[in-house]
Amino acid sequence: MNSKFEEKLRKSGLSKEMKSLESCDFFAIEEENDLVIGAAGLGGLFHVSGIQITEKYRGKGLGKKLQGELVDEAKNRDYSFLTVFNDPRNIASENLHNSLGYETVFRINYAETIVNDVKIIVFKKRAIIVKKFLKIFNSKIGMLGLGILLKFTRKIFPKIILYNEENIPEPSIINMIKKFEKI
Repeated sequence: MNSKFEEKLRKSGLSKEMKSLESCDFFAIEEENDLVIGAAGLGGLFHVSGIQITEKYRGKGLGKKLQGELVDEAKNRDYSFLTVFNDPRNIASENLHNSLGYETVFRINYAETIVNDVKIIVFKKRAIIVKKFLKIFNSKIGMLGLGILLKFTRKIFPKIILYNEENIPEPSIINMIKKFEKI
């Protein structure tokens, strides 16, 4: 990321829709007429991938192309794994990530209207440790622990998971436990 590319993202409106793109370590992008129409980026301690496509270009295979390029580049850079936080109600995103080999390790009902599946794609054996660690949260006691962790680290946790949206919602431990779904 550099200031020139950050400006391109802002000009396209993509980083307004998904500000965390500006925190990525590297990208796969698609441009048309010098305007970014789609970007997939990767960053954070857990190698979180994010993708945003301009509405006009959604449903045309661009997401699969960009996310595929991102996965290939991560392999070239010797990453052991990638993760993604995916709203399971977003069927297009669900199908895209599943088609690339991402596996759901747990679901978090973070707040009343925020549900995310945490998915991982493993490239190297050593990443199996990360996958096993994440699976701890696929139990009510694990989700309780995650809820407490999120409550106390709310200010620093976004840097770990590459989330820099403006209004970080308050995590609801009650919601996380009440709506817990084992994957």
